[in-house]
Amino acid sequence: MFFVVLAVALVMLGGLAYDGAQILNAKRTASGLALEAARAGAQAISSESVYQEPGNVSVDPTLAQVAAAEYLGQHKKWSLSVQGDTVSTTVWLTQPLLILSMLGLDSRQVAGSATARAVRGVQTGDDL
Repeated sequence: MFFVVLAVALVMLGGLAYDGAQILNAKRTASGLALEAARAGAQAISSESVYQEPGNVSVDPTLAQVAAAEYLGQHKKWSLSVQGDTVSTTVWLTQPLLILSMLGLDSRQVAGSATARAVRGVQTGDDL
């Protein structure tokens, strides 16, 4: 009886280690996707702001949404917000649990968030 209880405890401990590492990896992947989607969205600069406000840029929310959607492709759960020149994204991924599923825990949802800012590049020859 002692060995059965010990074996179950060791399987649970192994499941925590393995599935825990998979969850951390999924979180890192979600954060990377969010960062790249925010960067893609921040490149959607509003052409009106470039000509109307010298030195300042703002992001077009509609174009940013399209750019992020193109980057994220098949990922279904994500959100994007635009505030002036800043784009923030959050991506949710579902990580299936291999070993802990024996205990009734089938999956875990993780989220990654990131922010990117649009900036103006070189303006004059003196800036080189």
